[in-house]
Amino acid sequence: MTNTKQKTAIIRNYVIVCGWALVIFILSNQPAAVSSGQSGVIVGHLQQAMPGVSTALLTFLVRKSAHIVAYFILGILMYRALRISIRHWRARTVASLALLSCSLYAVTDEIHQLFVPGRSGELRDVMIDSIAALVGVGLCAWMMRWRALRKSTAANDR
Repeated sequence: MTNTKQKTAIIRNYVIVCGWALVIFILSNQPAAVSSGQSGVIVGHLQQAMPGVSTALLTFLVRKSAHIVAYFILGILMYRALRISIRHWRARTVASLALLSCSLYAVTDEIHQLFVPGRSGELRDVMIDSIAALVGVGLCAWMMRWRALRKSTAANDR
């Protein structure tokens, strides 16, 4: 990869990370009434599909699933951006840095929610976010390693 293409790829990946972090920030910045209304729509559909399940349980699962999806994606994006920009570091070190970055963002996100009407900062949410990021980082690292091994095996077969 040429130097210009590499710089462009690095910038593009960090812009994507920042864009996704902005999406998380915007969703966290919604007052409780708006956030509850959005999850309420999904809960309503789930109640039709599963009439015996309590509304409280479905609401909890929908809201925590949003955390899982958001930080799973953030973990993947962060690992990719760091891996491309810090090629000389070991993959394990890059994965640790990606996880640390995502976890710190989760902490700041929960602190931010303390200042949003009707919202609260929860340590449990930081843990959920960090575990989701860990899975995203781990999956991305595994897939990149698997792809590199496959590529090297194909090159050796020629």
